[in-house]
Amino acid sequence: MSSTDAPHSLGSSAWRFALAGGANTLVTAALLTLLSLVIDPKVAYTIVFAAGIAFSTYLADRFVYGVRMGRRAVSAYIAMYLVVYLIGLAVIRWLGTQGLPDAASGLVVMVTAPLTFLGGRLITSIAHRSHTASPAATTEQAS
Repeated sequence: MSSTDAPHSLGSSAWRFALAGGANTLVTAALLTLLSLVIDPKVAYTIVFAAGIAFSTYLADRFVYGVRMGRRAVSAYIAMYLVVYLIGLAVIRWLGTQGLPDAASGLVVMVTAPLTFLGGRLITSIAHRSHTASPAATTEQAS
């Protein structure tokens, strides 16, 4: 895919996210649930979230969103995931205060999955615009 190709539509990206991100979410939620039975849920969450970032970053650009991410976009994507990680950690802490069993920590994906989809969509949209902006278009916009 060249940098001038259009990114995948929102609907197409959503379906691709459901495939790639959904598989990632299901696997990490299952691992989190199982690991939470033998280690502290916060440590388990950290382990599976790091693995999920690696997998998601690999598939995000061309497969899910249809945009080639450069170094800056990849850095922004990972930073977005780290913010989502902190939000997820807060959710896990909150779940712990609700009297739920540790295995319920897998519910955190109900919060983190939508955040990562929307964040990834925003980052790749910006990356696409920066790749397709010609010097003439940039000059015209600055005037």
